[in-house]
Amino acid sequence: AAEAAEAAEAAEAAEAAAARAARAGAADAAVAAASRGSGSGEEPAGGEERPSRSGGAKSLPGATLTSGAPPDAGAWSLEGLADLYTGLSGALLKEGPPSAVYLGVYEAAKAALLATPAISPYPLVAYLLAGAAGETVGSVIRAPAEAIKSRLQSGADSTTADSVRSVLGTAAGRANVMRAWSSSLWRDVPFGAIQLAIFEGLKTYIINSPDIVVDVDTLLAEALFGATGGAIGAFLTTPTDVVTIRILTQGTGVDEACDEQACTLPVGFVGMAKEVYAQSGAMGFLQGARARTLYWAPAIGIFLSCYCSIRQAAVTSSLFG
Repeated sequence: AAEAAEAAEAAEAAEAAAARAARAGAADAAVAAASRGSGSGEEPAGGEERPSRSGGAKSLPGATLTSGAPPDAGAWSLEGLADLYTGLSGALLKEGPPSAVYLGVYEAAKAALLATPAISPYPLVAYLLAGAAGETVGSVIRAPAEAIKSRLQSGADSTTADSVRSVLGTAAGRANVMRAWSSSLWRDVPFGAIQLAIFEGLKTYIINSPDIVVDVDTLLAEALFGATGGAIGAFLTTPTDVVTIRILTQGTGVDEACDEQACTLPVGFVGMAKEVYAQSGAMGFLQGARARTLYWAPAIGIFLSCYCSIRQAAVTSSLFG
């Protein structure tokens, strides 16, 4: 009887050991299969759950483990890229002709002012006044062009032709352009004066400083001077830019300015400034200051450096006699 009991216990122990060995072998095989599958991108057959490398954790029901990002992650299209250039025709109209007028008037006014005995000892004043004069004349073209561009980029109109009709084709649109133009003078005139005064002032200062050895007529130097002037001018005129943009994008027609309860009449510079202050306080006038500064710094750097290079090439080749 004792021998039979011992034989039975030995048989049970052998079966338990065999079962443990089988389970261990199955777990090792599963881990090895999971390792191979994760390296090749294969999934376990039959929809089985994949064990983790630690052998204990299981995946959530219905979850699958994949290597890499989803197919559409970070995807982009030409259509999305093209959206960044919405309103390009309006922007070219806004910047091209007005900028030509701005620089032409600036050069003529600067020459006249520097030849004036009362102002010639103060070149910085001459640069400021000439820049302001150029921007004042250029703004006559820029105001309607900016209204067209702003309506396109804000989505108020779908095409340039629609924006032109909205801005210039109606009495309300023309009245809004006049309000925007009067307010933009507070932004564009000081901006145009400051950027050119700093640009010319930096060049003059370096030329008159024998300890500073820098060729101020290189493309890089002029780009840096222009970027400095553009950044400072853009930041200082952010408050008036906020008011001007709000005026430009306010409703100009009955459908845009009215709802079922009441009509909102378009307002001018002072009225819009009061609205900005009532809605956002003093800090509301600095909305977008960083974006405006970062936009105009390189833009003015490129603009003035290219202008000076073209002007120098024209003078060198005696293009204008």
